[in-house]
Amino acid sequence: MPWRRKLFHFSGILIPILHVGAGVPRRWVLGILTAMTAGFFLVDLLRAFMPTLQERFRTLLKAILDPKDMQGLNGTTLYFSGMTLAVWLFPDPAVSMSGVLALAVGDPAAALVGSSVKSPRWGRVSLAGSAACFVGATAGAAVFQPFARALMAGAAATLLEAFSGSKLDNLVIPVGVAACLRLL
Repeated sequence: MPWRRKLFHFSGILIPILHVGAGVPRRWVLGILTAMTAGFFLVDLLRAFMPTLQERFRTLLKAILDPKDMQGLNGTTLYFSGMTLAVWLFPDPAVSMSGVLALAVGDPAAALVGSSVKSPRWGRVSLAGSAACFVGATAGAAVFQPFARALMAGAAATLLEAFSGSKLDNLVIPVGVAACLRLL
């Protein structure tokens, strides 16, 4: 698993920094996220029908691509889709940005620790990776939530990461964590 890919994943912290830290209005954040989602979706659509574009895509981005990104929707498309949906469905920035940070911090932590630390597996993930996801997602959510709610967000992110299947965690973690927090 390329560390550059996970560094890119971690860059999702820029969304809460822009929205809450810099005071960029929600409609602008939604515009930026929607444009990013649409752009990546268009690339995915074009490369599905244009083999030369698919080959350029593979060559240009091989340092950060996961082999599973070669077919279907790229994980980055799902990543921006999940953040877009979280911001769109949950107008309260404390809720939506907790979901965004759970993805941006928890998912790369799970991948980096899970791929480098030997531990027992449960389903498709390792216990070490799940523990790292829990810690990272809890820390991310704790920026906007009281500690008890952040723990719930961390647990939700960890379960979603473990059981959502390949690539889909990028879509379901921010939305699922925000929904969990909204329901609490």
